[in-house]
Amino acid sequence: MANRTRQDGNNHPAQNAAVLLKVAQTMAKLGIAPFPRNYELIYEALCGQNSALTRDVAALGVHPAQARIEEIGIKHHLAGFSAAATDTIRADAAHAISTVNHGLKNSIAKKEAFAVLLNRFIARLESDPVAGMTDFADDASRLRNAITAFEREERAFAVTMTDTVAQLGGIGGEIEVMRKASNRDPVTGLANRIAFSARLAALYDDGVAAGPAALALVTVEGLRDLSEDHGGAIAEKALKKLAPVFRKSVKKNDFVARVGTDEFAFVFHDVSAENAEAIAQRIRAAVEAVQIALPNRTYTTQTLSLSTGISMALTATGSADLLAQAELALQAVRAGGRAGTLIFSAAIGSRAAKTYSPHAA
Repeated sequence: MANRTRQDGNNHPAQNAAVLLKVAQTMAKLGIAPFPRNYELIYEALCGQNSALTRDVAALGVHPAQARIEEIGIKHHLAGFSAAATDTIRADAAHAISTVNHGLKNSIAKKEAFAVLLNRFIARLESDPVAGMTDFADDASRLRNAITAFEREERAFAVTMTDTVAQLGGIGGEIEVMRKASNRDPVTGLANRIAFSARLAALYDDGVAAGPAALALVTVEGLRDLSEDHGGAIAEKALKKLAPVFRKSVKKNDFVARVGTDEFAFVFHDVSAENAEAIAQRIRAAVEAVQIALPNRTYTTQTLSLSTGISMALTATGSADLLAQAELALQAVRAGGRAGTLIFSAAIGSRAAKTYSPHAA
C-alpha cells in the first residue's frame, strides 16, 4: 500500500492528463459539443463520484440534444450550467409577470367598461325619473349581467394572481437552491472549491492575515483505490460517510470543503501550529475508524486514512502563498509513502525550490 500511495502522489499530473484525454474521447464518441460546461459534465460522470449523474449521462446515448445535456447539468447543480439555469429561471419569471400584466390590463379594461355602464344607468335614472318599468327592467338586467360577468372575471384574475405568486415563490426557491448549490459539493454536501476560494481570500485583508489561522489540505488515502477496485458507487458511499466525520471534527467557525476527487481543505481559526497538527491527527484517527463495507463481501470492510499538509496564515504573505505552502507540505507527506501530517517549514520550501529549479539535474 505504501508503494501505491507514493506512486499516486507523484503521478497526479499524469492521472489528470489521462482523465482529460478520456473526457475528450468520450465527448467525441458521443457527439457532444465541446462546450466548457459539457466537459465539466462528462468529467463528473467519468469520475463516478455522483452515481445518479453518471446514470443520467449514460442514458443520453449518441448525439444527444444540447437541451437534454443542459437539463442534466442543471438538475445536478453543476457550476458550469448556472448560466443556463439562470436563463430558464429568467424566462419563467418573465412569463409569469407577463401573464399577470395581461390579466391586470384585462381586469382594468373590464372595470372601466363596467364603470361606463354603471354611470349610464345612474344618468338614466337621474335624467328620466319616470322611465317606464320595461326600460328600467332592461337596464337593470344588463347591469346585473355586467356585475355577474365582472365578478367572474375578478375571481379568475384572483386565481391567476394566486398561481403567479406561487410560481414566483417557486422561482425564488429555485434561485436560493441554485445559490446554495453553486457553493456546495453535490456528493458530500460540504462546501466546494468555489466556496473554499472565497473563504481563503477572506483570511487576508489587504495582504495581512486577519488573525491566527491554519489551512490543512487533505488527501483521503485509499479512496482512489476503492473506486478503481470496487466502482465509483462505493467511493461515493465512502465520501458520504466521511462528510459528517469532517463536520463534527471542526468548531462552528471553522471550515471544511471538498476541493477535489479525494481532496479536502480545512480552515482552523484561532489556532497555533501545534493545535492545528493535533486537530489534523484527531480527524485522521476518526477517519481511520470508519469501516467501509465492500460489495458482495459480508464480513470484509476497508478503512481509509488521511495525508495532511498544513500552513499557517501568519507566516504566509497572502492566500495564494498560504495555499502553495499547504500543497508543498502535503506533497512532502505523500512522497514519504505513508499517511501522516506535516506543517510547512522553510526546509520543505527549500527542498521544493531545488526540486523545481530549472537547473535541477
